[in-house]
Amino acid sequence: MKNKLVTSLLTVSLVSGLVVNTVNAAVIGDDYPAQLKKAAPDTLVDNWTMYNRECVSFVAWRLHAINKFELPIGFGSAVSWGAQARAKGYQVNATPKIGSVAWFAAGHVAWVADVKGDNVVIEEYNYNYNHNYHQRTINKRDVSGYIHFKDLSTNNAVTANTTPKPHTNNTTIKVGTTVKFTGVYQVNMVNSVKNSVASDRLSGGKSTTLNLIDAVPLDETTSSGAKSGNQVLAVGEYFKVNGRYKVLAVDPASNGIKVKIGSYETWLDIRQATVA
Repeated sequence: MKNKLVTSLLTVSLVSGLVVNTVNAAVIGDDYPAQLKKAAPDTLVDNWTMYNRECVSFVAWRLHAINKFELPIGFGSAVSWGAQARAKGYQVNATPKIGSVAWFAAGHVAWVADVKGDNVVIEEYNYNYNHNYHQRTINKRDVSGYIHFKDLSTNNAVTANTTPKPHTNNTTIKVGTTVKFTGVYQVNMVNSVKNSVASDRLSGGKSTTLNLIDAVPLDETTSSGAKSGNQVLAVGEYFKVNGRYKVLAVDPASNGIKVKIGSYETWLDIRQATVA
């Protein structure tokens, strides 16, 4: 079989295993991952290829953790976010919404935590170039535009990476059962050394090293599941898992099952598996 590879700009997976409590749509506080905020500015690269403790890295994290939206790779400098968002089909206008991105054309982005009439509460990193967390209230007209990737409802609570409830429906899967994974999964983490990837959806939450999957049995696909690309997987790309696998262990409390895919054993979400 032709060896499949992974590629990444990341030096390490930097936002693993963080748990954030359920919150209402309002100021959340500094939930930026400890690995990123404790390191010196611009010394680490996050899962969206942004340097740590920059405004863009914080907003990419917040979109992931709260909005459940994965910022496409390549947004880069905040100066171009408005134009890039429009080019990709996202709405950019003068109307702030909770969970939208406040974009300043001079080169800054922030996350909209609340809207109060003409005032907007924003959370951000690197305000005044100090590379730290900050929150403030501004007039909504002070912003060049609001980018609407995946806004939040003002009436709904939002959750980021909470502990899953025990799975009760798929009782036929147990140790020794042969399963397959038929979904299309997005790459959220790579490990070039082990030639492996992980998907938050397939992991059942934010991926860690326990969820790495050998890339060899995987096919790179489009988001709809059609095989395509150069078969070199990178963060943001999509894949399908080929083959059938015997369940080696089951952890009901976390909805986890252990299987061996290729050369490595890995923990995946039982809800993504079906009996083969």
